[in-house]
Amino acid sequence: MWDDIAPVHTLLESSADRYSEATAVAHGEQTFDYEQVEAMANRMARLLVAHGVEPGDRVGLLAENGIEYITAFFGILKAGACAVALSAANKVRTNRQLLADSAAVGLVTRAAQVRRDLPELVADLPRLRFAVVDRANPTWELPTGFTLAAGDALNAQSDERLELRVSVDDLCAILYTSGSTGMPRGVTLTHGNLAANTRQILGYLELEQQDRIMAVLPFHYSFGNSLLLTHFAVGGRVVVDNRFAYPQTVLETMSEQRVTGFSGVPSTYAILCAKTDFLSREFPALRMLTQAGGGMAPSLIRRLHEAFRDQARLFIMYGQTEASARLSYVPPERLMEKLGSIGIPIPGVELTLIGEDGHECQPGEVGQVVARGPNIMQGYWQDPDETALVLEDRALYTGDLGRKDEDGFIFLVDRIKNMIKAGANRVSSREVEDAIVEVQGIVEACVVGVPDELLGEAIEAYVVADEKVGLTENDIFSHLREVLALFKIPRKLHFINELPKSSSGKVQKKHLKKNN
Repeated sequence: MWDDIAPVHTLLESSADRYSEATAVAHGEQTFDYEQVEAMANRMARLLVAHGVEPGDRVGLLAENGIEYITAFFGILKAGACAVALSAANKVRTNRQLLADSAAVGLVTRAAQVRRDLPELVADLPRLRFAVVDRANPTWELPTGFTLAAGDALNAQSDERLELRVSVDDLCAILYTSGSTGMPRGVTLTHGNLAANTRQILGYLELEQQDRIMAVLPFHYSFGNSLLLTHFAVGGRVVVDNRFAYPQTVLETMSEQRVTGFSGVPSTYAILCAKTDFLSREFPALRMLTQAGGGMAPSLIRRLHEAFRDQARLFIMYGQTEASARLSYVPPERLMEKLGSIGIPIPGVELTLIGEDGHECQPGEVGQVVARGPNIMQGYWQDPDETALVLEDRALYTGDLGRKDEDGFIFLVDRIKNMIKAGANRVSSREVEDAIVEVQGIVEACVVGVPDELLGEAIEAYVVADEKVGLTENDIFSHLREVLALFKIPRKLHFINELPKSSSGKVQKKHLKKNN
């Protein structure tokens, strides 16, 4: 099934050959067709090769969503190199660490992302020889021997494709994700991993050339990257809007661009439902909503289903960066029947549940979700110890606990590390969070275990509430006493304005635990 998988940049090349004049990217007032995107990526590839980039080299990519990120990403791959995707939300120190960890030889960025920080970002990195930037800042004092290529150098390159041989087994991207030691881990993905997962996702989403995706998730994040690859694979349109801090503005872009699809993590949908007219607004072309990046509360799924069931199919999905993006999905026609499930494996993936003693679980038994497929990563970059914790015989041990029903649908219990050991009881933080957000007026909730001399860990909850509703602690506790066992009820509630999140919108529990 996967014998004819090709390198990732051929997704762009094929669509440029077939749909040259079709719009590939729309961002504000700017649009770019596939022929233009292909030409810009070719110029980037040639510039990188001119600066000594060789097959297998790592090249950092630091830019917010937009045409610059897209053409740089594909240009890096066309040059035979591996893209090291960095977050513009990171502090300079963090991105320096990641450039050093990946031994990147070059960096592609934008002046708007690095501002005055480029000298600090590239200092004392002996392997980092050059940077490509749209425009130079006269205040930059760069290291001796470090080369800076600005916009004119890029525009001077030829539009023609490079004839470089790239194998599907070659490293394509390093995507950094949080590590157990605090240092991000570099997930290494080959062209074959990403191309296979792109095909797997297309197998159940059934995207077409006419599809237009609203991209608010960052492309350096595996979910955002998969949106880019799947839509470029079919010649679709990627609509970029980086203003999700003003969510109503994003909805206006969706209407203006007549998008057919929208994708988000749970917090994305929670914010839209609480702070905009998303649930009541009409989107004439919308036909698909997709969600991944963590479990979404059943109460929120119900609200989305009620609002869009006559117009758009809602896909609840599950995956990990270590799996290139996606592992399972719930067929929309079975969504309410299997409410709370992460669904069934996507095409080409095998998911099993393994108990603590190593046996395969029967329906109803709880075990760790273990995944096999052509999309599973090669390992963590230069970290065999961390790799050994999650990869065994090409199987990915996800760290998620779940159970299967008689139909083979998987229901997650929680992350192993998020299970709270409160005295003699093991409590799922997710179960408590889902119960809290059932209370009308709760926008989001996060439950953590905090050190306790008597219990070992005690349960505390952080909640974001709609100020207009005027909720009290007693309103929440009254509901929890009705739906949860006494030992699962948090000992304390913290009302906060917003939950700490990563640039991709995932809640970062470690920051809440530090508050205790």
